[in-house]
Amino acid sequence: WRFGPDGKCDDIPYYDKIPKAACVRSWPVVEQMGVVFVWHDPENGEPDYQPTFFEEWNDPAWVHWKIDHLGTLACHPQEVLDNMSDVAHFAPTHGSKQVVYFENEYDGHTMVQYFGAGHRTLATESELLELKTWYTGPAILTSRMWGHMPSIMMITHTPVDDGVIRAWHALMVKSPNAVATAEDMQTARAYQETSRLAFAQDFEVWSNKRPAFTTVQIPADGPCNKRRVWYSQF
Repeated sequence: WRFGPDGKCDDIPYYDKIPKAACVRSWPVVEQMGVVFVWHDPENGEPDYQPTFFEEWNDPAWVHWKIDHLGTLACHPQEVLDNMSDVAHFAPTHGSKQVVYFENEYDGHTMVQYFGAGHRTLATESELLELKTWYTGPAILTSRMWGHMPSIMMITHTPVDDGVIRAWHALMVKSPNAVATAEDMQTARAYQETSRLAFAQDFEVWSNKRPAFTTVQIPADGPCNKRRVWYSQF
């Protein structure tokens, strides 16, 4: 039997009359930038927001990302977002040098992080790695990065079991040419791999700890409590 995107059966090859009860659960879907986004609402509510689309996707100077499938991880999804307010982890985990500025903003379903610091792999000695990173809802991270190479990062995760998530990573990179060359694409792939390895450093922490639902924090850790209050809406 064939079912349409609304979940209703629209064809039974060997029978003319389609039973009204012949339907399956369907979910709103957006397909863009090589990604399929699914709105999952157990109560059948309509989407409250849409995933971010970057116009750079249609600019031939930008090298499209490939999707890095990072597999499953025994980690509570809330702890992935803890990174957004945990300013103290950047130096020991990612090799960030002196943090020049760090700020969080909260607006409805969106959380934003502004960050600027030196970095041992994503910026040169004389450069500042600057990011504007935001979560659209509880699971879609997108980030504009200015450093050695202007780029747009995406990290997504979704729960697949109790205490288990599946995660993906991608990086779109601007080439120095109006139309990206084959050499530009090779450089972009190498830069994406550097970004993936930086994110993998967080995985090393998450895979070796239990979820911390109640934590002790000091002011230098960042606005962790505010972030968890924001997350609680989901």
